[in-house]
Amino acid sequence: MLILYQTQLTNKISLAGNVYLFEFSLIEPKEINFLAGQYIILLINLADKILTRLYSIASSPRQKNSFELVVELVEKGIGSTYLKNLKIGEKVLFKGPAGVFTLKENNKNKIFFATGTGIAPIKSMLYQILNSKPQISKYLFWGLRKKEDVYFLEEFKKIMQEDKNFKFKICLSREENLDQISNEFFSSGHIDQVFERDLYDKIKNYLINYEFYICGSRTIVESLSQFLTQKSISPSQIFFEKF
Repeated sequence: MLILYQTQLTNKISLAGNVYLFEFSLIEPKEINFLAGQYIILLINLADKILTRLYSIASSPRQKNSFELVVELVEKGIGSTYLKNLKIGEKVLFKGPAGVFTLKENNKNKIFFATGTGIAPIKSMLYQILNSKPQISKYLFWGLRKKEDVYFLEEFKKIMQEDKNFKFKICLSREENLDQISNEFFSSGHIDQVFERDLYDKIKNYLINYEFYICGSRTIVESLSQFLTQKSISPSQIFFEKF
């Protein structure tokens, strides 16, 4: 059953371009319990009706008294306009948590594919398994266009320092000059190209030991799912969330 949450906006940070991080503290109930990968439903009161918008939770499930959303503010979008105009301290209603895009409880290695703000539920998943599954391999391939679109870099570096089995690559599809960027964390090209170039040959004989989690736009998720199945990866190993 979905729970109604009364919250208060406590933080609003510009991450890159039109992408913002919003943090909401819980007023009533005072705690939230969710599974990494789940979303929460924003309630927008417009005169004679209530509209809803769905946003994946980006914070760790261990963070109980508040939660974070990563949102790209779209011109004239109803949810975007509402969030853009919110001031620190304003009260906001949500329902949730909901969604089945969650980590499977097993010891299989995890590979995460995300584009844009699809990183939100993936970030939450990484925090969930940071300490609970230190022995499994975890790889993140995150697709963005250019280096000025990048955020969370230092956060992912910190996770990598804490977990020797976590590695990530930010895949820049439209960046022409990578001379000033570390090859350890960045590659040029789309997610599928970087995955094939950097990792696939190393694991292709052990694919049964991996699970794949994908989050992004419908077109990208469907394209990546097809790409993986063409690599003889079973659909039962592929989990995704489209937006």
